[in-house]
Amino acid sequence: MKVPDVLFYENKQHALLMENMLKDFLLGEHLLLVGNQGVGKNKVVDRFLHLLNRPREYLQLHRDTTVQSLTLQTSVKDGLVVYEDSPLVKAVQLGHILVIDEADKAPTNVTCILKTLVESGEMILSDGRRLIANPASVRGRKNVIVIHPDFRMIVLANRPGFPFLGNDFFGTLGKWN
Repeated sequence: MKVPDVLFYENKQHALLMENMLKDFLLGEHLLLVGNQGVGKNKVVDRFLHLLNRPREYLQLHRDTTVQSLTLQTSVKDGLVVYEDSPLVKAVQLGHILVIDEADKAPTNVTCILKTLVESGEMILSDGRRLIANPASVRGRKNVIVIHPDFRMIVLANRPGFPFLGNDFFGTLGKWN
């Protein structure tokens, strides 16, 4: 199982932050944590998931992230190029938590796709499959992956402005639901 277990030193601020995260998490919400680089966003999320005993998949975004790399992962096995489901697709199927790190570094079209997945509960994958949140809308459709009800995203981003010169992540998001 992929439940994170990290060395973590508790303090009052972290406890309060995790308590607030838990309130939204229990309501079924996806989470967005914004903070300066190096303040411990990843550590707090890993500790949070450890306390909840929830497995996670991890995806780090960067300026070269593409929509295809959100959904497919390439690797070489026995000298052959193999395409596998990305951490996003695995998390959706298994009901894991998808931790998306450095979201502010990704191109705008990538963050728009993630925002659409959160808001509409649907996403078309590069291989033609479709992620759908509502199982009732699957009837008779092929190549459909129903989004597991336990699936959640926790998105981590650096605050906007110097020296964190990412893309217009916050402009793209508008209001995070």
